Amino acid sequence: MKPNKYPLSLYFGGTFNPIHNGHLQCAFEIAEQIAATQIYLLPNYIPPHKATPNESAQQRAELCRTTLSIDSRLKLDTRELEKTSPSYTIETLKQLHREFPQHAIAFMIGMDSLQTLDTWSHWQSLTDYCHLVVARRGGYNSVLNPQINEYLQQHQTMNQQDLTAKRHGYIYLSDTSMLQISSSKIRERYKKGLNCACLLPTAVNDYIMKHSLYQAD
Repeated sequence: MKPNKYPLSLYFGGTFNPIHNGHLQCAFEIAEQIAATQIYLLPNYIPPHKATPNESAQQRAELCRTTLSIDSRLKLDTRELEKTSPSYTIETLKQLHREFPQHAIAFMIGMDSLQTLDTWSHWQSLTDYCHLVVARRGGYNSVLNPQINEYLQQHQTMNQQDLTAKRHGYIYLSDTSMLQISSSKIRERYKKGLNCACLLPTAVNDYIMKHSLYQAD
């Protein structure tokens, strides 16, 4: 078998408010499928598609940082938290593409994000700077509008080895486990004083309890 041409890094963006076992399990499963050597958590500061979190950027970064000891592949990239304007994925991908010319970048999104990809800034240029890896939780397929479906057909690969043969350009649909965990549900449970220990890593729960996050509006 031919050696990989490019080492592959998986980037996982989100508010991570808070990060939980569903996030991590999905990232680990995808990293194993595509042979990613590193998994970067990429928390954003002001997500264009969501309300600005009540928790500070520093607090959400610390929640992510507490998970890094779980697996040696886990890393934290805080570049979007250091911005004072909305985080547009295309700008981040351009930066990564310039900074790591010897690496392939895989950017992880959910099937729900693929469905609305045409609302993203310069969405058809995303694959000029990365591979898109779509987490198809539970093998779930979704109906895409014609524009997005055409984009998928132009760039889709069924062979994960393609992701290390080129630095960018492909879309790969990855089947992952479907864990019924969401950050919003976790926040609700903390506000009600309910135990969340089984839903997120112990260190994340400890940090939340220590700093009394999510326990008041």
